Amino acid sequence: MALTFAMPGKRFVIGVPYTWLVVFFMLPFLILAYISFVDMGNDISPFKPIWDSETGLLHLKYENYYTIFQSGEGGLFQTLYIEAYLRSLWYALCTAVLCLLIGYPFSYFIARSAPSVRPALLMMVMLPFWTSFLLRVYAWKGILADQGVVNQMLMALGLTAEPIQMLYTDVSMLVGMTYVYLPFMVLPLYANLVKMDFRLLEAAYDLGASPFKA
Repeated sequence: MALTFAMPGKRFVIGVPYTWLVVFFMLPFLILAYISFVDMGNDISPFKPIWDSETGLLHLKYENYYTIFQSGEGGLFQTLYIEAYLRSLWYALCTAVLCLLIGYPFSYFIARSAPSVRPALLMMVMLPFWTSFLLRVYAWKGILADQGVVNQMLMALGLTAEPIQMLYTDVSMLVGMTYVYLPFMVLPLYANLVKMDFRLLEAAYDLGASPFKA
């Protein structure tokens, strides 16, 4: 009897997030896809129906997709859009590399730390999630501004005579994106590293392996 009652409960728990995704992701996506194939309406409805009930024909409009993939005005293959796509890919690649370089050592440190200390370290990683994304962005703007903390420290130490432009640069962009996405790198890495049997590393050291090879 316990198994009979447990199975529907498990299906309900699994079905809730899938229902959320279908209602708030798939349905809006399908509505947008539907609108992309129809003509704009002049009546109360913002678009005309795709199905003509009188003639029984489908009225599909492909001009929207033709406009997108052309090289003229409004198309995706303009130089401005191509540069934006490549710059976005470059930012994504740099952010991923920085998150890996920073996140892997910290994840390894958490996995090797004492079990009593791990909850506190994981709490440090998850604390940014408790703050609004907008507040975190404005905090970094205050830190990197011309009169922000970083420039004030540099001028106080005599390293620069005037503020250094940090905001609205590639450096500030990478700093902000790395800060935002770093927990998404640390937590999965920790979840895998904590399962590692570190006795194998000690055995490799005993057999003469270097730390890098081990």
